[in-house]
Amino acid sequence: MAGTLGGWRLIGASVLALSAAVAGGAAAQDPAPAPADPNVTPYAPDYFAEFRPVTALDMIGRIPGFQFDGGSSARGFAGTAGNVLIDGVRPPTRGDSLASVLSRIPAAQVLRIDVVRAGAGGIDMQGKAVVANVIRKPDAGVSGSAAASLSMNDQGRFQPGVNLQARRQRDGRSMDGSFRFSTGSQEFSGVRERRRPNGEVLLVGLNDGDVGYSNGETTGVYEGPLGGGRVRANVLVNYSASLFEGTDILIFPGGQDFSRSDSTRWRGEAGLRWNRSLPRGMNLELVGFQSLTQNDNAGAYDTPFFTTRTLSDQTSGESIVSGTLKFAPLETGRGALNLEAGSETALNWVDSATAYTFDGSPLFLPGDDTRVEELRNESFVTALWAARPNLSVEANLRYELSRITADGSAGEAETTLGYLKPRLAATWTVAPRNTLTFKLEKSVDQLSFGAFTASAAFATDIYGRGNPDIRPAQIWLSSARYERLFGTQGSFVAEFTHEVFEDVLGVVVIYEIPPGGTTPRPFNITRNVGGATRDRLTLSGRLPLDRWGMSGGLLSGQVYHRWSDTTDPVTFVDRRLSGEQATGWSIALNQNLVAQRINWNVSMSSGQDTIGYSPSVLSRFSSQPTGQFNLTYRPDPQWSVTGGLYVGSGSRNEFTLYNAPRHVGTPVYTEASRQPGTSQVSLNVRRSF
Repeated sequence: MAGTLGGWRLIGASVLALSAAVAGGAAAQDPAPAPADPNVTPYAPDYFAEFRPVTALDMIGRIPGFQFDGGSSARGFAGTAGNVLIDGVRPPTRGDSLASVLSRIPAAQVLRIDVVRAGAGGIDMQGKAVVANVIRKPDAGVSGSAAASLSMNDQGRFQPGVNLQARRQRDGRSMDGSFRFSTGSQEFSGVRERRRPNGEVLLVGLNDGDVGYSNGETTGVYEGPLGGGRVRANVLVNYSASLFEGTDILIFPGGQDFSRSDSTRWRGEAGLRWNRSLPRGMNLELVGFQSLTQNDNAGAYDTPFFTTRTLSDQTSGESIVSGTLKFAPLETGRGALNLEAGSETALNWVDSATAYTFDGSPLFLPGDDTRVEELRNESFVTALWAARPNLSVEANLRYELSRITADGSAGEAETTLGYLKPRLAATWTVAPRNTLTFKLEKSVDQLSFGAFTASAAFATDIYGRGNPDIRPAQIWLSSARYERLFGTQGSFVAEFTHEVFEDVLGVVVIYEIPPGGTTPRPFNITRNVGGATRDRLTLSGRLPLDRWGMSGGLLSGQVYHRWSDTTDPVTFVDRRLSGEQATGWSIALNQNLVAQRINWNVSMSSGQDTIGYSPSVLSRFSSQPTGQFNLTYRPDPQWSVTGGLYVGSGSRNEFTLYNAPRHVGTPVYTEASRQPGTSQVSLNVRRSF
């Protein structure tokens, strides 16, 4: 409790200091002149020159009040976009993250970056309050970079990496490609202890493990004219593999546990986007996308009491086609009206097969062999009304229709779902560089295909069965956001969101006879269990420190707090959402030394403290704050040398196992494990051309 109160005092003091500093900074500096369109703030290369950015991603990080959002990983493109555009459009890619795409655009090739609010210029905001549009130079010639990195952790383990990029942009056409590879290993150690509720010690173990990993990726992109319009085609191949082996020496009662996990993942994707202007000021955009992923995993877990083996093979794919038609702005006499309509169809599928053995004998579970398909269409119409120069309103109406089929050892099911998803957003520039944004939106979660498959936790003797008959949660979200910019780098942002959930998914216990068995046994199963609410308040700011004698200094920070409430599907008692972090914070101090060509940054972020709820287990994970220091030296525009130090924190994982579902069971034991924090130093050398 003392630690919690101390954390609240630190957060409270940070918020008060940040608010006071921002208010003082705002009073001390005159706002910049308002641009012609108050909803568009252009940032030319001169704005970033003193910071010597290497890539477009570095430039994005220097925009005041802007928090980079790389987008979500949900299936399909609808509603998953990040908040950065490239030449007004979003790249048709999934595995190639938005951050990676931006990191391959040299800063020298950026003509300017427009920060757009309220859909100015007909930009599709996709529900974002603020969007950055990176506009590239049309003919930037040939460029590229070669980078090598090396990090070493406090165990003396090395992790080398290489990153190569090349780009040619000329005569309205461009080609670029990249290759990256990294490898390394790390040792894990810790202590675990298991006790009965009366304090009796059941187990004391010292665990020691080693994980080795490797990651590789290559990408290729072509952009150019085609069929009277412009096309962007991209391909990606990604490979990742890891091997973990761990031994747990049981000091009491004796013996040892051994675990092993070997996983390999291949992913390939191809995307195509075509834009063309049409008569009467209209614009057509067509998108096609295909991806295939192969996951193979092999695991072993041996104890003095039993042995297990697990083999899993999962193949998945995604196919997307979409079209969007933008109409010419209509002058209504009360401001311009922009209209846009479109439709997207996506087919997702996954084939999953898992083989379990227990003490050498096959173990069959419902859902250990499953195929799931989801065919989904989302159509939409969007109207953006510039009611006044400082006020705009966006109305969006989407309809989602999906059919989900599941077939396998958990049974067969087919579900057709349809949801109407409206969105209304208003942006009001109350004064130059002071913006208010309000939003009301209904969204629908996507079902995790993992809920359709079986699971097994041999250490706790808990098994899960797949459920082919579930519905996605629906969420009504309302939010209010205030943004204040001051000086060249200063900002203060406050945002509050309120969410109401319907058809929340939760885990309960059922009893049934397993395949090939004769006696009913308990299984965890995911089901729709009711509703929930969640609120979040976020405060963030950036304060230039020049007036306090630190030339080129910048203090930034963020703090948030969440409130949530739902009914536990097992105990029927109100609680917060499972696994949710209630409070978090981060703070950073950065200084740009122009004459010395050096930029350094020191930062800290809060640890974690979450509680997880499952039918027969109550768990808690906690960790301490982490810190990081980076220093970059750029002797000339071609060379960049970055050194870093990361200081990790220790963590504690604790869970209580019940002999039956928590509302009727009693605790069998509580197990706690502790892992020390790890630190590492790193060096990255990059040569641009």
